[in-house]
Amino acid sequence: MRNLRLTLLAGRLSFRALFSWNTPSLFLSVLVITPILQMVFFVLLGSSLDYKNGMFFVIGASLQGATSASVAGLVGVIAEERRFGTLTFLMLSPASRIAVFVGKLLPGLGFAAGVSIFTSTLGFLVAGWPMDLTKSLEYLLVILAASFSGAALGLMLSAFGLIYRDIFQIASAMQFVLLLVTGATVDSADLPRWVQIIGQGMPLTHAIEAARGLANDATGTHRYLVLMLSEIFVGLFWLFVALCLMKLLEVKAKRDATIELY
Repeated sequence: MRNLRLTLLAGRLSFRALFSWNTPSLFLSVLVITPILQMVFFVLLGSSLDYKNGMFFVIGASLQGATSASVAGLVGVIAEERRFGTLTFLMLSPASRIAVFVGKLLPGLGFAAGVSIFTSTLGFLVAGWPMDLTKSLEYLLVILAASFSGAALGLMLSAFGLIYRDIFQIASAMQFVLLLVTGATVDSADLPRWVQIIGQGMPLTHAIEAARGLANDATGTHRYLVLMLSEIFVGLFWLFVALCLMKLLEVKAKRDATIELY
């Protein structure tokens, strides 16, 4: 119970004090306008090249756009801890590291889901709603699974903030990697085999396939459950890696005195 309270408190305080997009201008430009423009760009590009239909890009861009909050947002939290000089106190605290860092994951997960829901709704209203009520609820579960796996990856990347100052470069590069390997804008079947293999271990890949299957009425219940469990498993894997890296890099940061570098 104590660790649960610590997890919720860490998430709330991190969001209020350190989430980089609390100001309305940054929130609108990064978490609202950017995903919409990205979706419009790929829909128009795909139409001009006669590659897939608009719904293919609406779903891919809507789910991939959530990484702005889940990946970059969580990386920003650790970077801000360093910037304001509180990272040292966090590392010296006797509180459970797992509870603290899992708590930091929660706001990113929530914002990722919110961005994806908003972008998807807008795209569906323009392109035509492709699902009935039941499948819309299943699509919502897909968004939550994708948001969790993306937030877990963001937490893993944020661990490098203990030893590396320019952490936002890593976050930006990872968003482009996800755009390439997950099938968000190019059908996975059209990608090289080695890229497909990488994509299977990355967040969003299974969620995007499940969402497109729901929209095209091409995914049965068994296949949907397999894809959902695969997405959740990917998220749990990256969460495990994140917590291990936090522990290992914490030791290295203390030994090399890199925690206070900014």
